[in-house]
Amino acid sequence: MTAARTPHRRGFSLVELIITLVLVAIIGAAAGRLLMSQTRFYARLASQKDARSVTRTARNIIQTELSMVEAGGGIVAASNDSIRVRMPIAWGVFCSNSTIMRLPVDSAMRAMATYEGYAIKDTTPTGTYTYTTSSSAPTTGTSSNCTASPYNITAPTNGSYLSLSPTATATTGAPVFLYQTVTYLFASSGIVPGKRGLYRRIGTGTAEELLAPFDTSAKFRFYRLYSDTAQTTVPSLANIRGIEVKLDAQSPNRASGQASPESVSIKTAIFFRNRVD
Repeated sequence: MTAARTPHRRGFSLVELIITLVLVAIIGAAAGRLLMSQTRFYARLASQKDARSVTRTARNIIQTELSMVEAGGGIVAASNDSIRVRMPIAWGVFCSNSTIMRLPVDSAMRAMATYEGYAIKDTTPTGTYTYTTSSSAPTTGTSSNCTASPYNITAPTNGSYLSLSPTATATTGAPVFLYQTVTYLFASSGIVPGKRGLYRRIGTGTAEELLAPFDTSAKFRFYRLYSDTAQTTVPSLANIRGIEVKLDAQSPNRASGQASPESVSIKTAIFFRNRVD
């Protein structure tokens, strides 16, 4: 019998190996470039998200507080880099003998506030507020100055009666609020060196950096009385009726392959309350 013959198997030629290696190298290089491109793309998206987070958080904080500012005398000082305002911390009504009935207020807000004075609104058609600066916080007032006839003003649950100092005089039932001063300013950041940060300061205390980084173009602009367009020039404080905040934020870090950090610009306008003109 004749033994079965094993078929001869021919190996790869050198040319075939070289072609295969070249194709694998081309495919690998393309895949690597694609992976690197996608990595940089997602890094940019993350940086843009960080920048948007800075602007949105800053906008929410500023808008919440500045929307409580009274139009007639709420602005204490203003520039393109900073704004100082009188911020209400409690509301009430005037009774008699320098006593007010204070409405309920959030206990945490009251504990963190730094009292700097009070403002009483007159009962004329103009309805303007008169501000009184005081370093003496209100003390417990005599309830009968409010509850007795002919005043008949009773505090609701968690409300109270306070005695103002210095002595206040006003029409019974006139709106009153206690205030602190708050300053917002753009200045050199301590969080991100070489950039600008947004700071908040209560009274004459230490400024606390809220957010960073911002570009040098971030600033405050102003709505003047009888104007619906914000202007860079600071008008007379008595004529400021609103604030435009230009928040040009940047990502804290530069994404790979980018010459500069990602930036996002948001403008928000806040108009003051109790406008009478």
